Amino acid sequence: MTIISGDIARESKGVIEIFTTDNTVLISRISALFNAENIDFMVLGNHASLLGGGIAGIGQRMMVGAENTQKALRLIRQTGLQDDIDIVKGLENSG
Repeated sequence: MTIISGDIARESKGVIEIFTTDNTVLISRISALFNAENIDFMVLGNHASLLGGGIAGIGQRMMVGAENTQKALRLIRQTGLQDDIDIVKGLENSG
């Protein structure tokens, strides 16, 4: 998993949450897609989600650099995964 380091976050315009999910397999799949396309990302909430035992409402949040938001969302749509995640309100038609 590529983690957005402090250096990358400082060089970018910040990080944007693009979606949430409680599906760790889906997080893994999208992480692999982002790695293949050299999209830096980080997953927040993965420890809380694992401890929650699948309780609804404890999701993992996928964060990407602001400059990669459109590319990341386009990749998600091209692979047909957009219906399996909760894209953040306001980004639904981006990408």
